[in-house]
Amino acid sequence: MSLPVGSRWAIKRNSVGTETIEITGSQGGTFTAKYVSTTDPSTFSGEVDSRQHEVISLKQHNAGPKYVAFHSGMRDSSNDHYTGSWFDVAGNKGDFSLVKQ
Repeated sequence: MSLPVGSRWAIKRNSVGTETIEITGSQGGTFTAKYVSTTDPSTFSGEVDSRQHEVISLKQHNAGPKYVAFHSGMRDSSNDHYTGSWFDVAGNKGDFSLVKQ
């Protein structure tokens, strides 16, 4: 499944809260995104792959404070809902979900 350009997704992290990202580019299973619900200038790059199950990897990058976070998860039974775990360079970690709005 590719994530369509212009689609918006709620990214929920248990210790950070919920924000919205918008897909800005998509080719095959790869995509790019940015926040639209905050002034945080982070960019996102990701990939969706599948065999028996569909998985997603999502990297958040903010060059200013040299912040990087990685999110990895699996698509739930819903076509537009991924859940998994995230970790960042500041030592934060937890569960996350990505849900199409």
